[in-house]
Amino acid sequence: MHSERGATGDWGALVDFDILILGSVELRSDGHRDPLGSAKERLVLAALAIDAGQPVTLDALIHRLWDDNPPAKPRVSLHAYAARIRRRLRGPDGQDHLVQHTHTYTLDVEPERVDYHRYQHLAGQARALTDSGDDERALALLKEADATWRGEALAGLTGWWVENTRAALGEQHLAATLNRIDIEMRRGHFAELVAELTILVERHPTDETLVGHLMVASYGCGRQADALRAYEAARRRLRTELGTDPGEGLARLHRLILRRTPVDGLFTGKRPVAARPVPNNLPSHAELVGREAEMGLLHLPSSEGGVIALQAISGMGGVGKSLLALHAAHRLGKRFPDAQLMLDLRAHSPGAAPLAPEAALTALLRILGVPASGIPQELEELSSLWRTMLSTRRALIILDDAAGPEQLRPLLPGSSPSLIIITSRRRLAGLPGIRSIVLDVLPVDDATELFVRLVGAERAGDPHDVATIVRLCGQLPLALELAAGRLASRPSWTTAHLIQRLSRGEGRLGEFRDSYEEIARTFEMSYVALTVEQQSAFRSLSLHLGQEFGLHAATALTGLPPHASERVLEALLDSHLLQEPAPDRFRFHDLLGEYALTLARAEDTSDQRDRCVARLVDFYLHAADRADRLIYPRRHRLGIRHAADPFPIPPWSGAQEAKSWLAAERTALFTAEHHARTHGRPRTAARLAHALAGFLDSEGYWAEAERMHRHAVEYWRTSGESRPEARALIDLGSTLAHSGRYPEAVERAHQAMALARGAGDTTAEVEAIHLLGVIHWHRGQFEAALDMQHTVLELRRALGDRFQIARSQNNLGITHLFLGQHASSKVCFEDALKGFREVGDSQEESRALNNLSDLHLALGDRDSALRTLQRSLDISMAGGSRSDQAVIQLTLASAFEVPGDLDKALDLYRQALFSFRQLGDRRNECLALNGIGEAFQAAGRSNEAVVHHRGALDLASTIGAAHEQAQAMRCLGVAEAGLGNLRSGLAHLEAAVTLASEVHDPEEKRKSLDALARIRAHNGGTYHNRSLT
Repeated sequence: MHSERGATGDWGALVDFDILILGSVELRSDGHRDPLGSAKERLVLAALAIDAGQPVTLDALIHRLWDDNPPAKPRVSLHAYAARIRRRLRGPDGQDHLVQHTHTYTLDVEPERVDYHRYQHLAGQARALTDSGDDERALALLKEADATWRGEALAGLTGWWVENTRAALGEQHLAATLNRIDIEMRRGHFAELVAELTILVERHPTDETLVGHLMVASYGCGRQADALRAYEAARRRLRTELGTDPGEGLARLHRLILRRTPVDGLFTGKRPVAARPVPNNLPSHAELVGREAEMGLLHLPSSEGGVIALQAISGMGGVGKSLLALHAAHRLGKRFPDAQLMLDLRAHSPGAAPLAPEAALTALLRILGVPASGIPQELEELSSLWRTMLSTRRALIILDDAAGPEQLRPLLPGSSPSLIIITSRRRLAGLPGIRSIVLDVLPVDDATELFVRLVGAERAGDPHDVATIVRLCGQLPLALELAAGRLASRPSWTTAHLIQRLSRGEGRLGEFRDSYEEIARTFEMSYVALTVEQQSAFRSLSLHLGQEFGLHAATALTGLPPHASERVLEALLDSHLLQEPAPDRFRFHDLLGEYALTLARAEDTSDQRDRCVARLVDFYLHAADRADRLIYPRRHRLGIRHAADPFPIPPWSGAQEAKSWLAAERTALFTAEHHARTHGRPRTAARLAHALAGFLDSEGYWAEAERMHRHAVEYWRTSGESRPEARALIDLGSTLAHSGRYPEAVERAHQAMALARGAGDTTAEVEAIHLLGVIHWHRGQFEAALDMQHTVLELRRALGDRFQIARSQNNLGITHLFLGQHASSKVCFEDALKGFREVGDSQEESRALNNLSDLHLALGDRDSALRTLQRSLDISMAGGSRSDQAVIQLTLASAFEVPGDLDKALDLYRQALFSFRQLGDRRNECLALNGIGEAFQAAGRSNEAVVHHRGALDLASTIGAAHEQAQAMRCLGVAEAGLGNLRSGLAHLEAAVTLASEVHDPEEKRKSLDALARIRAHNGGTYHNRSLT
């Protein structure tokens, strides 16, 4: 209760009361409820409370009480009602809280004493906190605000004013509720929201925002079918009642859910609380001189007002388009807090084709955090996902060096508060919504200022010479930068000498574009000043297959020793002929790259150019193989023979540095494989695909991996080499298995096994059988998996590899556990732990401990399980992967006592679920959903349990994970029976028994039969299914 002071400002006697209108209209004083007298008396109090602290005219009050039909003497009646209210509100000190003035009444109380105003205050504070990113405090305030509502506002009252006020209050309540729901969904509380959103959609069936929220919440807790049903119901309702179809936003959401986009990809506003930091890959850049008019245009709002929607900067190469775009991005960055990205579309990258729209969208989506498994393959679906993610995000994206409308059209976000800045050498006609800024050369004054700033005032003492240099450079920023760099690096030169150099024009650029005459002279001057060795390197570097390169790739291209390559790179940097966007990473300005490539084609023979690229491809094969061996030291692989004097590779200090190098060189590595395959070196391409297999698999580049491995399989088959073909088939089968394409994965594994056996390659045969065992286990075919694993163990024992033996023992322990063979499982886990400790592999030891804890739980030894899990988690946190940590969190959550530790268990389950969804691990996502459901069921919250088990069942059915499907059926049946839905519950339990029998899963079958027996006994043996014996 609140305390009201006396009107004089001293403390006096305290009067405790609240006025309630968010529900039935009541006065609560000193903890007692006063329902007041007649309906009119309640209506007077409500009409005054809405405007608490403000005068309300008598005419307004009369209208609020009687609409347009007042009684004969309305003021007399009004004064009578007011007198009764005044007596109720008068305190012991005689203070009046209902004050009458000429023609007005004022309810003289603090607005916070009225529940409606208190609600508004709390909701407003919450909105401010939400906008500032403090979701936790905002959620607490919104829950406090929601508690002020006791039902329908102004309940029991009628009239025109009442109905309008009730509707307005309801809209305010709905807005705050949606704010709370947004926060809850960002925190991953999907299941808790489904019931509430279902009720809201029933009340507002054509509200597309609510329908969208229900779809996301349903999908977020695994109920894809329910999400799709919500859309279909809304679509029918909109067509029937309004004669229209759902809006584009809801339709896009429907398409994303159909494609099973990860749930984080459905969020188009603030990202979920556990998401990674705001993406920002904008590079550092030089200072901008001039361009104030263009920068002003970039800051202007679009014609529709508000945020700029889309712009284009067009102009010739070297004119400063990218620099202007970067400056605009940094100035405007605070207005676009959700992402600040730059993507090179490579319209003019030397030796490389422009980036395809599919590749561009894939790169952008990965930067925004979409997992590899959540990125579609088709252009239309990629574009739809991109537009959905930007539909309410405030992101700033630079699309640099665009080729034209065809490349750009799929990349444009449609209706979005984001800003897209496009740079292109051509005008971009035919694209809607673009406001073009044609960027010309610098005005003379700005060009002069740039040159003077670059060389210093002392070196630019002769204004006439400076003006001549600016003219000879065509007022182009890039040309001016190169000319200034030559002058600054030659202390003995004067501006007059520089003019002589610029005026020579030795004619090397006959093949270069006529429109680049001025900048060509500048390039020529810089080029001829190089030594012969530097000129050769300049030409050779233009043949690189990627956008950027490091020292060791440059060494391979130039054929120089590393120290000589480093000197050459420094010289080219000093001459402004190369850029260094990041430490020890180099690239050409696209125009300089074109120039260098033109020179290479004019001055070097095709054999010389081919040898340069061949050295580069060989270097990438050698380096990728070494990186793979460092990152995955125990992986069985082909023996790749390298040249007697191989090119030096980066001196990686460990696996993480090697992995970072692979990530940085990824595009060049992919291009190198493609170049080798299409330029007469398919054997090298097949070897490179094998060397990259582990990296591609672990990082989720499954589309690229599948393409490479299929070509490798075809090459080895054509060449008649069985051993490497078997390895390529294993690589392909593993990729297919990771992407959930089990039938073809099994086929490829069988092909690999037969080839390896025929070729006498026991190691490859073991790996193929191991892959088959893993696939069978993932599909719930445990007896088949067990047979395969026993075979693998015997073969590995014959080979004598202690690590691989322990690996097989660990896998056997898991399968024995799922088959309910606990004694055998314990022996296998203990043997595996001993083996992993002998070889010093702590991460495999952590995984084996986690598996052992499952056995302890199955045996009812919770204390041993918790101790084992803690050891496992300690090891994993010291250096394990995110996937390993999530699996341990899942097991640890299942070890807690519920309902006593429900919150602890749910917190761990949800952390694991979030990780699995981010990683695209759908099988473990099923396990997390089932775990959450079991926790809710143990706490007696069957409604929430049903939601999660349905989600697990839908997902398990989709990916063909039979064990998880049977588990979800059993748990769903128990939860439904707990709600009184016996027929449905028993049907699910009986289906679980049948499926467990079909896939030879005796432990799951036993659990399902036990649950059936308990439920039938509890309900008197009703609803028996006659098909069971």
